[in-house]
Amino acid sequence: MAQPQWTFLSPVTRPSARTEHAMVWDAGRGLVVLFGGNAGARGQLDDTWEWDGNTWLNRTPASSPPRRAGHSMAYDARRGVVVLFGGYDQANSPQELGDTWEWDGVTWRLRGTSGPGRWAWSSMCYDAMRGRTVLFGGGVPHTTVWPSGDTWEWDGATWTQRASTGPAARARHAMAYDAARGVCVMFGGEDPAWARMTDTWEWNGSTWTQRGRPSRRRG
Repeated sequence: MAQPQWTFLSPVTRPSARTEHAMVWDAGRGLVVLFGGNAGARGQLDDTWEWDGNTWLNRTPASSPPRRAGHSMAYDARRGVVVLFGGYDQANSPQELGDTWEWDGVTWRLRGTSGPGRWAWSSMCYDAMRGRTVLFGGGVPHTTVWPSGDTWEWDGATWTQRASTGPAARARHAMAYDAARGVCVMFGGEDPAWARMTDTWEWNGSTWTQRGRPSRRRG
């Protein structure tokens, strides 16, 4: 069996340099979707791009989420939409954002401005077994506000706060869905003192369970 390997690609057309953007695989359309990010001196971005394995396409919908970085995205396979939440825009006051948007491949739609609160650097994962987008944590950039330790779920219409016990508050962590075991796996991040964390947790839809830990890092 051939060993997996990385392949360097250099398409002529591509998104500009950035950090703190979000990308997700749209399984229904077979495309990777990218939105926003931090362009340094140019501030935050509000562009939508799609990658088909060969070419980047700059999408230009009639309306889209305001510019931002540090946002979270997940693909809702049951409804065939990309879900986007939160982030920050340094040109805004307040900088942090708490809106929820969905992308169907043609149109961005604002779905709500209430729910988890105004957070950047949260992490989301789609629980395919239960048909829910799971969000945990987040923080407020460039302030002394501590990260969040809340668990929320989006069903396509409403955000619902879930477990009151579980992982410690954090931001800049990472989450992914383990389809074989039906759990969202979360690792690392930064705690309220902005120290890197090393813990691993799993969410089964009702309970967080702590697992093993690799070395310290952040997302």
